[in-house]
Amino acid sequence: MSFEARIRKASETSKSRIVLALDPEDPDREKLMQRSINILEKASEYICALKINRQLVLSLGLRNGVDSIVQLAHELSIPTIMDAKLNDVGHTNEFMARSYMDTGFDAIIASPVVGWEGGMDSVFKLATARGKALIMLTYMSNPGAEIFYSMKSARHGEAPRAVFELFTELAAEWKAHGLIVGATKPEIIRRVRELAGPRMAIYSPGIGPQGGDPKRAIEAGADYLIVGRAIYGAADPADAAKRIRELTG
Repeated sequence: MSFEARIRKASETSKSRIVLALDPEDPDREKLMQRSINILEKASEYICALKINRQLVLSLGLRNGVDSIVQLAHELSIPTIMDAKLNDVGHTNEFMARSYMDTGFDAIIASPVVGWEGGMDSVFKLATARGKALIMLTYMSNPGAEIFYSMKSARHGEAPRAVFELFTELAAEWKAHGLIVGATKPEIIRRVRELAGPRMAIYSPGIGPQGGDPKRAIEAGADYLIVGRAIYGAADPADAAKRIRELTG
């Protein structure tokens, strides 16, 4: 079953569009591992996927660390996303992607800024061979993102347009499996949806502390909401996830 089919199935089962961004911190490795497992278990009923960023990988390691969390997610029928933001030359991107895939991740987030040849080409080839998904970073959720992502750029012979629009176009050409667009910018979500069409999934981070509104993001065209601190930082992660799920209808 493809990643897209798995996350749709998980979403239908949990009646949720929430991707849990599991990014807690603790200097004690064992406490961090147990806390991460507890949060995932408690929130699992109300989420449709799990996303892990590099801070948890650096704290726990891939082997005998994050791989255990990925395995637990799969046992709970929850697909997993590695937020690697791959953004290097091809052979380095390929090495990192292979390491994450070997750990069990079903999808990887990458940046299109490095282009295709010698950048993303090897990663897409690997993902296709492994049956994994690649999600392209299109517009981040932090306030400072606007400076770069809204800059005008153009390929040779074409009219200039916003960088995020070019990234959306490239993701479609490369047959990516989804797009990251910050929930803090509903108008950008709406524009990306217009450009990408109805079939490309949009994942929107920035819900809660960064000011993103779940309902507005969904109404603008987001398919899934990436939620971290609003859930794992809550006294009751399950209740927090449930309340956010209810906001999305």
